[in-house]
Amino acid sequence: MRHALFLLPVFFLWKPVSSQDTAKITEYLNLRGEAVIAFDCPASLSVDELSGYVSIDFVRGREVTAYVNRKQYERFRSLGIPYRVLIPPSLSFVPGVPLKSTRETAWNHYPSYIEYVQNMQSFAASNPSITQLDTIGYSVKGKLLLALKISDSASREQNEPRVFLTSSIHGDELTGCMLMLHLIDSLLAAYNTSPRIKRLVDNLEIYINPLANPDGTYKFSDTTVYGATRFNANAVDLNRNFPDPAAGDHPDGEPWQAETQAMMKYLQEKHFTLSANFHGGAEVVNYPWDTWVERHPDDAWFHQISLRYVDAAHSYGPPGYFTSPYASGVTNGYDWYRITGGRQDYVTWFLRGREVTIEVSSVKIPDATLIPVYWNANFRSLLGYMEEALRGIQGFVTDSITGKPLRVWLSIPGHDVPSANSAVESDSLTGYFVRLVLPGEYTLKAEAPGYKDRMITVTVPPDSLVQVRLFMVPDSADSSDHISGAGQYFAVVQNPVTEELTIRYLDTPDGPVRLRIFDLKGKVLFDIPSVRPVQGSLCSINLRGLEPGVYLITATDRKGKYSRKFIKMAQ
Repeated sequence: MRHALFLLPVFFLWKPVSSQDTAKITEYLNLRGEAVIAFDCPASLSVDELSGYVSIDFVRGREVTAYVNRKQYERFRSLGIPYRVLIPPSLSFVPGVPLKSTRETAWNHYPSYIEYVQNMQSFAASNPSITQLDTIGYSVKGKLLLALKISDSASREQNEPRVFLTSSIHGDELTGCMLMLHLIDSLLAAYNTSPRIKRLVDNLEIYINPLANPDGTYKFSDTTVYGATRFNANAVDLNRNFPDPAAGDHPDGEPWQAETQAMMKYLQEKHFTLSANFHGGAEVVNYPWDTWVERHPDDAWFHQISLRYVDAAHSYGPPGYFTSPYASGVTNGYDWYRITGGRQDYVTWFLRGREVTIEVSSVKIPDATLIPVYWNANFRSLLGYMEEALRGIQGFVTDSITGKPLRVWLSIPGHDVPSANSAVESDSLTGYFVRLVLPGEYTLKAEAPGYKDRMITVTVPPDSLVQVRLFMVPDSADSSDHISGAGQYFAVVQNPVTEELTIRYLDTPDGPVRLRIFDLKGKVLFDIPSVRPVQGSLCSINLRGLEPGVYLITATDRKGKYSRKFIKMAQ
């Protein structure tokens, strides 16, 4: 998406646009629907302003590389900025000879479209117990948008964190596509031999979509990626085509493309916990926001997981890998350059997910024989990124009386910001939720219409998901333990309760005490005729078999009767 393993970005000496450049850009637009240009951003404009005219690809200082379709080119020309036409990356690429004889050499060539589809189908057919092949939708030209689910029970949905890895939304950025195919193969091949991979597959639902823009990748022929384009068949940049939290539903001025609509529907249905969008043209992990200068409330978390990805890539990649355009290999999106309509901010804001953009190669379509080098550099990073979904808080939220799963908002007071949509949501069918956080102590607040707010304190250890269960008390249920009586000599220790009701005597009663439990219709359900408690003593009553609901416990001595309401919750 945006450009140092084997090639650094080119710097340009500027001169007025030549007639040769004008002819060349016209040729590219007529043939390919897009062209690549380079220019210096003038002092009178900001790079951010230019993102409304062109699809920015790479920025270093004031030097910009961008793609334009015909409409964008006409708008850009009106600015009068000198530019230079560049040879598209996919026309500089030499296809080479396919090598497919072994597991190793299978990753030394770019597949044809048919071969790609057959690979995805073969992965699923050969591993039916841990895979399921999903059709996300279809491209403008009817090509398949595929995602392979990998999980220990792939045929059913489980209450586990969901991870989504997707690549090549820009059709001429293909290193990520090859990494995703190799990752699928490695997860399946090593499931029974690698404890690390088995832990991932057994505890996550992993979805991998290697190719999000097949029309761009196979622009001129289904047999080769030579000539691939960034844009889709309608010459639209799919990573500028999503709703944007700052710029509205159609920030690029284009209707939602077939690929965009299919992807949005899939993302909304799956509600992924963690996702990553793989690109090429740079070597950097880019995290939210792209559209706002303000930081996400989880900025420290985003920065940390990005650093962990890059640290592993630095360790296993060649010298200089993941250092362009930043030596650290990490950047906030807006700090690099602003874009609107990107999938990263769509997922993170509209869907309350957590997504980063990972640029894995400065060369968009490297020589295929170098793919194993990129694989070796990224394999541990990819595993580590998926493991991020196993760090934080997970649990279930249910109605305290009926046990019904609830959809609630879960936030961290003093940390989350409403305008950032950083609170997460529990699943309405299961009540399951995941909140990814750094290790530490957190107060978690649960809110839902018709229910009392619930607050709990959670300590999150490193490298694991802490389990919690939240019971929401309906507004209609009175959970106050004191109701009536001339004195307060007993209290319900914990209200609501599950299997056992415990009361504490705050004073010594006058003589023996009779304890009884009633339903709200007055029916006696428990009767303990004579107990002799003293101040501070506890009395426990087993409530197994009692239906969830609101009940009354009374204590009667020679001076009178004392009552408390309590709520029995589903287990």
